[in-house]
Amino acid sequence: PALAALALAGPALAQQPPGPERGERMFERMCADADARLASRLAFVEAKVKPTAAQRGAWDAFARDSRQAAAPMRALCDNPPARAADNDAAAALARRERFVTAMGQSLAVLRPAVERFQAVLDDSQKTAFAEALSPGRGGHGRHFR
Repeated sequence: PALAALALAGPALAQQPPGPERGERMFERMCADADARLASRLAFVEAKVKPTAAQRGAWDAFARDSRQAAAPMRALCDNPPARAADNDAAAALARRERFVTAMGQSLAVLRPAVERFQAVLDDSQKTAFAEALSPGRGGHGRHFR
């Protein structure tokens, strides 16, 4: 699950042709249906990990934190930076910097959430959790490895 970062940025990293439109397409794909993708990824992880009744509180906290981690990326989608002119390298870097900063803010919330939830899992659940978050697993978790 991109959970936060992954739900928002996962599809943005699909192969795109080079050129100035690439960034625009990536940004549009990242923002499209982000809330639905996050909900889907959380449901996917929950189904794979199968938290027990005793782990339900930790799962709920993880899901809450995952949604909270999406906030910086969602804010970027709600207030996108202007596209830089093709000949303005500084503006293009500033736009990328906003994206990377938002991603970093998301990951700063998500990583500790993953650590806290992982700490309550048994070994088989940890394996399922890692697999659910790893690249190439049903399109989920592209940013975790």
